[in-house]
Amino acid sequence: MASGPLMGKTVLVTRGKEQAKTFSEKLRQAGATPIEIPLISISPSSKPETIAECVRHLANYDWLIFTSANGVKFFFPFVKKETPLPKVAVVGKKTAAALKAYGVSPAVVPDEFVAEGVIEALKPLVKPRDRILLVKGNLARPVLRDALINMGADVTDLIAYETSMNESGKEQLLYLLRKRKLDVITFTSSSTVQSFMRMMEGEDIASLLSGCVIACIGPVTKETAEKAGLSVHICPDQYTIDDMIKEMEQYFAKRTMEGKINGDITI
Repeated sequence: MASGPLMGKTVLVTRGKEQAKTFSEKLRQAGATPIEIPLISISPSSKPETIAECVRHLANYDWLIFTSANGVKFFFPFVKKETPLPKVAVVGKKTAAALKAYGVSPAVVPDEFVAEGVIEALKPLVKPRDRILLVKGNLARPVLRDALINMGADVTDLIAYETSMNESGKEQLLYLLRKRKLDVITFTSSSTVQSFMRMMEGEDIASLLSGCVIACIGPVTKETAEKAGLSVHICPDQYTIDDMIKEMEQYFAKRTMEGKINGDITI
């Protein structure tokens, strides 16, 4: 039976339904009780013919870049096994793992799993007039595209999937917050933060979140949360679910220790 700093802690999982399953299972293994309320939904592009057209002309590109595992998931069903690929770059190791499921090893996987990381990794590699197919979601930040254009590349944006806000769990979420049922709220993307804040419109957020720990998967999500007025307590150095859980464990272990010390002083 699991035991540890997260034992008995109730953690809100806000990512899309399909991705929430793995996160919840890892939380259970750590002793936590996950509650899933997906704040976003992921769906294939509404223009599959555009993806098919880009795939037919892959030979015209020097680089194929994926900003997320979802991009890989919704792009590769259009690619035949014998189709030759240009050089491939990804934003992070989860995206690289998704590629390997299709037998593809990326040429570039940055140390820092954000757009800025892959920009630095590509600077010495991308040549002026290189043709780049950038596979992403509809809410992806423009920073990577803009940087590639500044390098002199010819960039084609390809929206492979669409992220939309999901407010179907609003009543459940408000009930859990009002009844103080949540110990941790996790955000794994800026869009989960934005959806959460939309649900909180008209509510006393400070009161509802009193006592709740806010955990963000990385600096971009953290910045979005802080700009929205949320206090972020946990943000791992490596932007993965596993590292997020480790940071939660360290946070609560430290808090427990501080509580014991303060208790000893009081006595």
